[in-house]
Amino acid sequence: MAEPDSPSATPADGTRARYGGAPKKAAPTITAGRIVAIVSVLFVVLIVGFTARYIMQNRAQPITASLISHERIDDSTSRVWIDVSRNDPAVPGYCIITSLNYEHAEIGRRDVVLPAGGEELTRMYVDIPVRDLPVSGGVYGCSTTIPSFLDADTEFVEAR
Repeated sequence: MAEPDSPSATPADGTRARYGGAPKKAAPTITAGRIVAIVSVLFVVLIVGFTARYIMQNRAQPITASLISHERIDDSTSRVWIDVSRNDPAVPGYCIITSLNYEHAEIGRRDVVLPAGGEELTRMYVDIPVRDLPVSGGVYGCSTTIPSFLDADTEFVEAR
């Protein structure tokens, strides 16, 4: 048995050791709380920053197109209806419109030139020659930087 003068003989410590009680917990430090608060604030600042950057980049697009509908004219032709929105209709642009099959693979593509002039919002259709059965359409993207192989000076005639 333990001696009465030994350190383990104190009633509180001896009882905890003998019956498996939990040892006394140290008081939480203020440093850990500060670290959690700083990390949380930095995380919120990053989320707000990325969200603001995303919104600003999306508003800066001078020309956008959205898919309205798709119809299959025949087994080798797909018609895709799109709405094209331009911030400045005086600037020519172009959009890449695609046709897709059941596997969502691109089976046809057409570059649509949008000459300067016209309305800010234009609805048009694009006939696309396809190599498989078309089931859907899509807008790959739009730009005001027209590649050299496209002629922006011609009139729009059913998306040649």
